Amino acid sequence: MRSGVFIILFSFCVLSCTNRTYIPGDVIRKEQMQDILWDMIRADLLAHEIVKKDSTKNLNTETNILTQKIFAIHHIDKAKFDRSFQFYSKRPDMMNTIFDSLNSKRVRNNIFEKKRLQVLEKKNHPI
Repeated sequence: MRSGVFIILFSFCVLSCTNRTYIPGDVIRKEQMQDILWDMIRADLLAHEIVKKDSTKNLNTETNILTQKIFAIHHIDKAKFDRSFQFYSKRPDMMNTIFDSLNSKRVRNNIFEKKRLQVLEKKNHPI
């Protein structure tokens, strides 16, 4: 009976002391994963624009072409991306950090774009 309690306590200590920030070597680092996901979001928007402008284009085909280009740019393949995405999906704290960073980047880009448009409007409409 005592050995059972000892095993349970030992297991609890080992599990509670594991490093929750550890990322295995075959998983894409958080910063690069953020960059890849950002590029994939932008590629998805671009694919929609391409299909909207050219009815002969297929959305899935365009998305796949752009996704493969993103993988090439970041020197990864689909298997590594999928393995990494699955890893982060099982760690909500890490995935939330990634998505929070993506959202912050989106907000910064929106603010920058609004300021850029304001400057362009002032140049076009001198007072």
